[in-house]
Amino acid sequence: MDRIVYQIEESRAGTGWSAHCPELEVTVFGDTRDDARTALRRQVGDYLEDCEELGILEDTLIEAGFYDNGEVWMSSLIEPPQPSIRFIGSPFPPTT
Repeated sequence: MDRIVYQIEESRAGTGWSAHCPELEVTVFGDTRDDARTALRRQVGDYLEDCEELGILEDTLIEAGFYDNGEVWMSSLIEPPQPSIRFIGSPFPPTT
């Protein structure tokens, strides 16, 4: 599986902590902040492995707002993709 960069949001949840990946809509809980982060990474990893086994990983990532920047699958919530200009046909008018 390729490297995937996603956002982690953490917050207090009663006496423990929650960690949330908004792109993939995955939330987990832990007794400590580190427990919650570790559990989230494990849960997201399991989910993405299942997607890969089903042959839907790329479609799932694109639908969730990720893009392949050539090195990693990057969340557009973390770093929006850079716009590019594409010419259709000749970029210059024909000369006569």
